Amino acid sequence: MPALKNRSHKNAEFRPQLTGILVLIFLAVLLLWFNHANSNQAVSALIAQVRFYGEYRIGDGPWQEIEEGQHIPATSGDVTLRGNFHMLTPDGEYVGIYSGDLPIAFYTDHINLTFFEGGPKPYVMDMENPAFGDSACGAAWGAHLFPIGREDPIEILIHNPHPFGNETAIDELLSNVALWSGIDFEREILSSGSGQRSTGLFFIIVSLVLLGSALFSALLHIPNNHVIWLLGATILSAGIYLTYSAPGVSFWSEFIAVNTSVLGFSMMFYMLFIVRLITCFLKETKPIGRMTTAALGIADGLFFLLPVLTKVHFYDTWLPWIITQSAANLVLLACLIKESISTDKQKRLIHMGMALLVIAFEADSVGTAAGAWKGGFVSRYVFFVLFVIALIVVLRIIPEGINAAANARELEFQRSRLEAEKNIIEAELKESRVSIMLSQIQPHFIYNTLGTIERMCLRDPQKAFELVRNFSLYLRGNFSELDSVAPIRFEEELKHIQYYVNIEKVRFPDMNIEYDVEATEFVLPALSVQPLVENAIKHGLMRLETGGTVVIRSYETPTHFCVSVKDDGVGFDTGAPVDGKKHVGLRNIRGRLKAMVNGELILESKPGVGTKAVIMIPKEVTV
Repeated sequence: MPALKNRSHKNAEFRPQLTGILVLIFLAVLLLWFNHANSNQAVSALIAQVRFYGEYRIGDGPWQEIEEGQHIPATSGDVTLRGNFHMLTPDGEYVGIYSGDLPIAFYTDHINLTFFEGGPKPYVMDMENPAFGDSACGAAWGAHLFPIGREDPIEILIHNPHPFGNETAIDELLSNVALWSGIDFEREILSSGSGQRSTGLFFIIVSLVLLGSALFSALLHIPNNHVIWLLGATILSAGIYLTYSAPGVSFWSEFIAVNTSVLGFSMMFYMLFIVRLITCFLKETKPIGRMTTAALGIADGLFFLLPVLTKVHFYDTWLPWIITQSAANLVLLACLIKESISTDKQKRLIHMGMALLVIAFEADSVGTAAGAWKGGFVSRYVFFVLFVIALIVVLRIIPEGINAAANARELEFQRSRLEAEKNIIEAELKESRVSIMLSQIQPHFIYNTLGTIERMCLRDPQKAFELVRNFSLYLRGNFSELDSVAPIRFEEELKHIQYYVNIEKVRFPDMNIEYDVEATEFVLPALSVQPLVENAIKHGLMRLETGGTVVIRSYETPTHFCVSVKDDGVGFDTGAPVDGKKHVGLRNIRGRLKAMVNGELILESKPGVGTKAVIMIPKEVTV
């Protein structure tokens, strides 16, 4: 029943998380569909469209007829178009040759256009010409008003100053030609990219929440907090990329060069964070991953500085960056494959997800170079899936981390309390050692022993010598234990007992001391048996008229090592009121036995029969 109750409790705790996960998956799928429905660069069907009919040639090559949907490469040299613009209704019905009533809108993706229309000099639309100011090197919309009533063919020279990245620029130019109807045109273009911008803004908001959670987690010292930071930074970079690559970005951010830089920076940071995130999930090859991340970060820094320090356009650094990033991706793929071979199924799935991100980047690089598609088409959809998985991971990390942090604080509190208790116990142990030492060297004991030595010096110098030696060893043993906090071996305690007994036997020669030592391989607190022997002599035998015997025995049971001190003295009533001052030594012995070796002291006595004290020490604490 407890197990079933615990399981139902865990299920109840997981239901809110499961609901949140399902909602996030639904939102991601909805945004994915909406983004797909609005991701094409083509203008809205509400705008009157224009089609260019005629022929083209690459460089000085032969003229070829322009066919609907045909791919014309933009990175194989200058392309010349020759023909006329024709009007179409928003529904696609043919109207006739463009008459010049409204300007024609052109989408230029890092290309410039030169229009030859029979005038004294051609018209140049060059977004990379310094004459346009700081807003150069980018993708933007421009417009040109052709002469009214012109029916002669027009030639358009298309120049692409970049070797990579906009292979489909001419295709986009021809498929997006439309009449520029002012604010309505801009509104329709912005509307065509609203789904992608909304998705990007959604990612940015989620990333800010994650970064805030990461900061909160850092304050709580939650484990794996760096993963939350990296996920937040990765999603932020992806959100910025989606926002700035959406159609119509030049209509709400007029600084075209800045738009290009932000788009490039977001791509670079996205992949750098991906590389760092992958490194977090490596184990055996983690040093390789760290070196790869460091090298990639240095290379990215150089790509950032190159446009600032030289005349190189930032857009032209994308090809060497892609080559560098691809080299890093190959290294990480090799690391992931190596680790996946020798890991469990759960981690292998994580490695596969990480590998999908870099594979998608490579697919986009090849697809963009070949003109199959533009930008991070594959990465975008792979990221949508992994985005949901990342949120699931975070929803697990944060609650588990909070519980772990709470447990850590509780353990720290317990450790502090145990440390305080340990300090108190050590202070009490030291105090008890001092008390026992002082109890063993009371002035009357010293005076009596010195008096005995004085008399023996005259009658028997040899015995006096032996007595002085035993007395000095006895005192040395007492004082040395003031600085000792560790248990001692039983043989050392036995020697100290013998020094004391040898002193007392000189004073009371009719006293009998017997030793029955069977076990010696154990430890116990110093000065724990000797006070019992002293009590047996002082309070047991000395109250007899003559003689008396004390038996000191050590032995072992299956679970304990034992030391007993038994006398046949006067004994006492164990039920009588206890004299606190008289029994302070016994309390100290009990306290030190419990604290140092988890031992106990058992005392038995009967008036007229004698007393027996037994120390019991568990075997598991012996050394």
